[in-house]
Amino acid sequence: MIFKYSLFTIFILGSVIIGCENMAPDKTNTAITGEDVLATLDSLSYRLSANGKAPIASEEVIQINEDMRRTVESIRTPHLLTEMAEIYAHQKHAFTFTLSEDQKIGVFSWHTKMDATGNRIKNIALYDTGNAIEPTSLYDTPITYKKIHQVKSHKGEDLYILHGHLNSGDSHYFRLNAYTLRNGYMEEAPIFPNSESSLSIAQISNSPELSDSLGFRVEMNGIRILLPEIQNVPVIGRSLAFNGKNYSPEPKRN
Repeated sequence: MIFKYSLFTIFILGSVIIGCENMAPDKTNTAITGEDVLATLDSLSYRLSANGKAPIASEEVIQINEDMRRTVESIRTPHLLTEMAEIYAHQKHAFTFTLSEDQKIGVFSWHTKMDATGNRIKNIALYDTGNAIEPTSLYDTPITYKKIHQVKSHKGEDLYILHGHLNSGDSHYFRLNAYTLRNGYMEEAPIFPNSESSLSIAQISNSPELSDSLGFRVEMNGIRILLPEIQNVPVIGRSLAFNGKNYSPEPKRN
């Protein structure tokens, strides 16, 4: 079952459970754990799912989304983020969470149930500044991010490629967004053709079936990107390769 947790875990996550001043010397303070955070997010996302779709978002739906945002933004230590990723991988959830290989960027995505407002999906990224974990919004239209690929530039800079999609009936939208961490901030990285920081493509029907459920196929630890073949949609080339600075079309093979 997804939501086997006690109601004890539903509390404000920014606090720490502190015992009284007269506690025995051999006792220690108990901090919030990754399991606590996931339990809270699971409970909130379950309540969202139970609301279904409505032409106008109810006050309850708006409040649940606000509670989810606050819960995610309360995650302020690298250890907590890493612990959550380890537990998340072994359970099913109604929200999506992905963490970069070096554990410095994590992205949460969930369906808000507020489609009528134009805010169908909510994204919150958490990144490591070197001193703490900071939350930030992401550029571009919110989508469900499933993976984070990571490559290193010839200057030694880590580049993070967020890989996600958005489905609506027979329509499918796939996108890659590139970011880097610089001077304590998470910034867009213009590493795709034409100095773009994102690469996207849309499929308006389920035929032909794509070879990858996320549209783009990223290979060789992010060094190579295979673009999906979609009828009547012009593409830059069948594949892109990273040269240490940016991605460029690979020459056609005979």
